[in-house]
Amino acid sequence: MTGTRTALAIWRNSVIFFSAVLLCSALAFAEEPACRSKSGAVKAVYPDLARRMKIGGVVRLHLDLTSTGTVRDIKVLGGNPVLVSAAQDAVKQTKFEGSESCIIVFQFKE
Repeated sequence: MTGTRTALAIWRNSVIFFSAVLLCSALAFAEEPACRSKSGAVKAVYPDLARRMKIGGVVRLHLDLTSTGTVRDIKVLGGNPVLVSAAQDAVKQTKFEGSESCIIVFQFKE
């Protein structure tokens, strides 16, 4: 009987912990605005390696911008490494509106 109570307590605590983590991460993403390019949509070149391997998916990047709208720092929030490099190359060549930070999402389709 004690083993069952212990297992239920562990399960309950795990659910509470992971719910709190999900809530905090959702709030963190909700505060960041989407990036707006000064010249329209940011186009990433679909890598040949990804095309040959039939890799597709979403890449999310967090950009820290300078006062002139150039990219100061890039943090990868998710995505296949083959696709991430193409997305990073695209944002490095782009000027953005604003001077804070933002999140940009790329959708790569095979």
